[in-house]
Amino acid sequence: MHKLICILTLSLVCFYSSAQKEEAPSGFFDDSYWQKRKGKGNKRSDHFSKNRRDAIWSHSNSHYRPFGWHIDPGLTYMIGNSANDGDDYNLTPSGLPGYHLEVGLEHLFKKARKVFHYVDYGIGIKHFGGVEKYKSDDGLVDRGTFNFGNVFARGGIHNVWQLNLYNFIDQSIGANIDYRIYGGKDKQAEGSYESPLASQNENKLVVNLHYSIGWGIKIRDGFFIIPTLQMPIMKFVSWNGFNPSHSWFQSRYEPAIFSIRLGWLFPKKGCPPVYDNGKGKQQSDQYQMR
Repeated sequence: MHKLICILTLSLVCFYSSAQKEEAPSGFFDDSYWQKRKGKGNKRSDHFSKNRRDAIWSHSNSHYRPFGWHIDPGLTYMIGNSANDGDDYNLTPSGLPGYHLEVGLEHLFKKARKVFHYVDYGIGIKHFGGVEKYKSDDGLVDRGTFNFGNVFARGGIHNVWQLNLYNFIDQSIGANIDYRIYGGKDKQAEGSYESPLASQNENKLVVNLHYSIGWGIKIRDGFFIIPTLQMPIMKFVSWNGFNPSHSWFQSRYEPAIFSIRLGWLFPKKGCPPVYDNGKGKQQSDQYQMR
C-alpha cells in the first residue's frame, strides 16, 4: 500500500507542476543552458521553452502531425515482495530477467491541456520469470523456477511536464490485458520442486491497471526517446484486494517493466524538410527543434 501512496503522490505533484505557466528556472532546467551546450548560444524564440505543455509537439511550429507510432523494446523483472512462511520453513521469492517488446500508435492533443496531453496504445509480447527458494529448519533446501510468455494489449493516457527544450517527464495511467501463450508449468506437480504446500499459480488471463514514468529526450522535431519504468497498481480477474502482485508457488511477485520508447510522428503533407545545399541545414534543424 505504501508503494501505491508514493506513486499517487508523485503523480499529483507532477500534474500540479505541469499546470503552471512559469518559464523554466535558470540553471539545469533553463533552455539557454542546453542551447549553449549544443552550440546554439544565439538568442532565439522557442515555442517549447515558453509553453511547458508542448514538450513533444507544437501544432503551430512542427512539420509533423499529432499522430505517430512507437516501438518499445525492454526488459522485465519479477520483484519478490512476500512469501507464505511456515513455522518450520522459510520461502524466499526473487525474480529472473525477461524481455518486452511493444509496437503501437499515439495521438497527441492539438490543444494545450493542463493535465493530459496524449494517448497511446499498442500490442506486444513479454516474458517473465522467477524463483522461489524453500529452506526448512532441518536443512532441506530446494528451488522452484517459473518462466512464461504473454501476448498483451495496452493503452494509456499521458501527462507531459517539460523541463527544458530537450527534456521532459512523461507519466501515464493505463490498462493492459495479458494472456499467457507459453510456459507457466507447475514444477511442483512435475516433481522437480518439493515445497510444503500446493502451488497457487497465476491465471492465464491477467488484467492490470498500471502506472508508468519516464524521462523524455527530444532528439529532433517528430522523433523522441523515453526510457520508462512501468509498474502495476491494481489487478483484476484474479482479485487480491489492492495487491497487484502475481502468485507463483506460495509466493507473490510484482512485475516491473523497463523499456525504451522510440517514437516517430508522421510528417505533415506538403511540408518536407528543406535544405539549401547544406548551408541551410543548421537553420532548418533549429526551426524543427521548436
